[in-house]
Amino acid sequence: MQVWEHWEAGKVAQLVDLSLGGRFPEGDALRCVHVRLLCVQGDPAARALMSSVVMMLGSDTFSLQSPSKPGFFARTNNAPTQPHRRCQ
Repeated sequence: MQVWEHWEAGKVAQLVDLSLGGRFPEGDALRCVHVRLLCVQGDPAARALMSSVVMMLGSDTFSLQSPSKPGFFARTNNAPTQPHRRCQ
């Protein structure tokens, strides 16, 4: 998972769409990726609840726990054969 590798390397900003031309609040991008990682924890009990996700994204003062490596993490150099599913 490229996102996890960027998270661990402290390079989350490199994941932002290039069409934004670097014009985005880096802290917001970091927060979104952080919350996303909390939603895909291997242990379902450790995943963020939707009500918490709303709070995490809506408040800069809401404290975020550190994510652990996602349960489905697999390092691969191959492009995915299936399109990524988006969270609903």
